[in-house]
Amino acid sequence: MPHPSTPATTRPVLDSPHSAVALVATVPVDSSDGGLAAAEAAARAGGEADAWPQGLLSSSVYVSNTGDTVLTYTQWGSEEALAEALEDAGPATAWPPGLDALPGAGTPAGTPFRHYRAVLGTAPADPAALTESFPVAFFDTADAAAAEEWLDGLLASEESSEGADRAYPGAVAAHLHISLDGTKVLSFSEWLSEEQAVAHIEEVWAPVLEEFGGTGTLYRHVGTRLRP
Repeated sequence: MPHPSTPATTRPVLDSPHSAVALVATVPVDSSDGGLAAAEAAARAGGEADAWPQGLLSSSVYVSNTGDTVLTYTQWGSEEALAEALEDAGPATAWPPGLDALPGAGTPAGTPFRHYRAVLGTAPADPAALTESFPVAFFDTADAAAAEEWLDGLLASEESSEGADRAYPGAVAAHLHISLDGTKVLSFSEWLSEEQAVAHIEEVWAPVLEEFGGTGTLYRHVGTRLRP
């Protein structure tokens, strides 16, 4: 039976065909309470969806398992809509406005990404089974062509060693993004449980992070709002 639709139980569709660009920001916060107060404040900062700027499709907030970082992931219908919203938001280049008011946040900087590829896992598509753990990794790249070549090669290598079905227990999907300027790659994965995500990180992603110099963090979901 599906869960009632609330910000806590709603999840964004990261490969939505309606999303032209995703703005992603990581914000250091006070971790004394596990970062939850800051994350909940960030979730409220965007206001109600009916008051959102034109083109904003979804707004999601996550907090790291260590409680010291909040991640925001917003989806936009066009690059132009995102640019207009940020122009009205002041010096911060992240959404929602007000992230700089979070304790320890400074001036948050967001990076716009395009969704490049999605790799579906083998976890059952049960509407009652919410994704609960989200490994996120960033890598630096020279340009968009280099980013695409690296990602395609990485996935081809994984498929040759693990098989096309990639039968990782608890894996729902891995979403691979490339920044609009081509200088960053974002891997954003969805897992049914933290234990399953950690096992996969230790087996598969830790060597990749070490070899290619990426940074990885495990997050949990706080809230998602969708445009009505």
